[in-house]
Amino acid sequence: MTQKLQTVRARFRVFLQRIMILKIETMAKWCLIGLMVATLGAATASNFFQALVNHRIAAAKTDMTALAMALESYRIDNLHYPNDVEDGWPWYPTIQLTTPVPYVSAELFFDPFRSERQVTTYFRYFFQYRYLNYEANLENWGGLGPSWIGWRPSVSEDACLAGIAKYGEWKLLSVGPDGLVNLYELYSVFSNHMPYDPTNGTVSEGDIVLSQKTAF
Repeated sequence: MTQKLQTVRARFRVFLQRIMILKIETMAKWCLIGLMVATLGAATASNFFQALVNHRIAAAKTDMTALAMALESYRIDNLHYPNDVEDGWPWYPTIQLTTPVPYVSAELFFDPFRSERQVTTYFRYFFQYRYLNYEANLENWGGLGPSWIGWRPSVSEDACLAGIAKYGEWKLLSVGPDGLVNLYELYSVFSNHMPYDPTNGTVSEGDIVLSQKTAF
């Protein structure tokens, strides 16, 4: 009887060991599945983010190309490019591109890499592409609009001439995926801009620049 009891106990221990092994194997399988799901999720999120940035880059280039065509059309009609100061805000597209002749829609003024649009507010300029008319700054044209009438920030002749030599009479700028204006020289929007290069990373320093002399 004792021998039989010992045999039953031994078999029961083996049975419990097998159950524990099965549980461990099952847990390992679920951990592996969870790891695979997490890896796939991260890859999907990364691909989605990359696609989103690429979409915005393409949108920015499309908008800026349309703005460039509008600038050239305006020049044909007026023999000079439009002003770049409006309501006291320097170096942005102005109402001259939309009124009275709609050379382009004002919707195209907005940079997809700046934060949310505030189309109807005075601060909408924060969310637009930058636009520089080097001739207007060299000759110190007055600004447009009811606010700060005639005001324009002082820019040195050397800076204007250097800009004309590199970019031509005008330049358009998107801040790019990092959302910042990247300059080789600080505190001057007339400086050489660091071009955006996706090989440096999806969100890396650099601006998307289009000018009379340079392409993307």
